[in-house]
Amino acid sequence: MKRIAIILSLIFGVFLIHSCEPEELITLDLSKTVSPQITAPSSGSSLVLSQETADEVITITWSPASYDADFIAETKYILQMDVAGNNFANPRDLINTEGLTFATTQGAVNSRILGMEFEPETEVTLEYRVFSFITRESNATYAYSNPIEITFTTYEDVVPGAKPIYMLGDGTAAGWNNNAALEMYHIEEGEFALVARLRESGTMVKFISVLGQWAPQWGAAPGGTATEGELILRPTEDEPDPSPIDIADLVAGDYRVTADTANLTYSIVKVTEELYLLGSATTPGWNNAGALALTKDAPGMFSITTTLTAGTDMYFKFIEVLGQWAPQYGTDANGTSEGGKLVFRETESVPDPPAIPAPDVTGMYKIEVNLSNMTYKVTAQ
Repeated sequence: MKRIAIILSLIFGVFLIHSCEPEELITLDLSKTVSPQITAPSSGSSLVLSQETADEVITITWSPASYDADFIAETKYILQMDVAGNNFANPRDLINTEGLTFATTQGAVNSRILGMEFEPETEVTLEYRVFSFITRESNATYAYSNPIEITFTTYEDVVPGAKPIYMLGDGTAAGWNNNAALEMYHIEEGEFALVARLRESGTMVKFISVLGQWAPQWGAAPGGTATEGELILRPTEDEPDPSPIDIADLVAGDYRVTADTANLTYSIVKVTEELYLLGSATTPGWNNAGALALTKDAPGMFSITTTLTAGTDMYFKFIEVLGQWAPQYGTDANGTSEGGKLVFRETESVPDPPAIPAPDVTGMYKIEVNLSNMTYKVTAQ
């Protein structure tokens, strides 16, 4: 097998790649590199975002980089964004591609800006640049475009009106039937999540915005894995399909799938298929070996009807494994005896989350747990 070595000549600005066979000498003249440049939109442009135009597409295009080399390799591009004046000290990568375009929506841009803790109804100027390279292993091929500035006026994104997105693919129970795609829960901003059974029959996952339609659609950007990566938006059917997320490395089971349509990222995490109840308000007390099993109603959905004892020092929690204190679920400071958010403690090295307070009256209660949106609900029976 040939061993490839890389040598950079600082004196002549020549990047040399050679093997043990001298006749295969490859050269790259860095002085002749032409950086990519953003061709649209123009720097200094502005756009007033609105709820009514949230689905309208914003497209950024750029010219290809040029490397003076006697070898052929695919040039890769990363579109980066940061707040104007920050000199890209904290750039956000929007897409990693071999193409020359990036498409998003006004709603996704608005969600991203609000997620950066800017207020609605304000002007925010962002800078964009394109970073090109042949290999990330050496900065010798790194090239950057001149930055452009775009000023956006944000709007208040009303959460109750957030549009759902749907998951489908042969790796899901929906298959490729876009009329039967699985609706995901809205978490916050542009983030959606769903616990679903994956890998029973296939290996592919995608997301769509409208049942029965193939666009808008989100697939995987190059470099993603079965558990995390970046998303590519296909805003209209005039655009080519992005690749699906390949989950062939996963074993069949229940997974929490998160799709962030604002930051264009996804994550897929295995979740428990068993859940147990314990605490001072329950019949087993804090005996983690004798905790009560909840019924699994659906992937990520559990319930139990049991007696809860009222009192100022009465609480309960959930655990995944009998006899262990982690993984464990409690709540946050806003959790009440009627419902609230779940807080996950994955390992015992992490501090315990607060316990859930018992109801004011002792009695029979139905407790429901939803791991898709990480909430619990308590209802008197």
